[in-house]
Formats: sequence, structure tokens, C-alpha cells
Amino acid sequence: MGLASLALFVSGMWLMVLGVAAFLVIFVAPIDVTLFGGQGSAANVSLVQAAIAIVAVIALVFGLSRMKRIYLQKKLKQ
Repeated sequence: MGLASLALFVSGMWLMVLGVAAFLVIFVAPIDVTLFGGQGSAANVSLVQAAIAIVAVIALVFGLSRMKRIYLQKKLKQ
């Protein structure tokens, strides 16, 4: 069970990373059209995209940290 749980842990981490990357590519990249109707200045659009990306990465870091903590607690109990 030791290697299987580690493989699940690593797979879960990669799924989280790929999920955030997909969110950034699918929803944040075309935000100029959806939020500003194609009329926003490049600086404003970039500022909004950067802010959303920073929040997404911070959420990813907290999620991965929590996942690691849960995994380690389960392993230390064994």
C-alpha cells in the first residue's frame, strides 16, 4: 500500500496543477472579450489577468500544502 498511496498522492498533486493551468488558459486568457467586450486597454486586461493568476497560484499552493499535510498525517499514523 505504501507505493500505491504515494502514486495516488503524486497523481492528485498533478491533477491539481493541471486543473489550475487549464483554468488559467481557458478562462483567464480570453478575459478581454468576456469582461471588457474587447474594448479594454492592454494594461487593464493584463492587470486583471495577473491578479486572477496570482490568486489562483496562491490557492494552488494552499491546496497542495493541505494535501501534503493530510498525506503525512496518514503516513505517520501507520
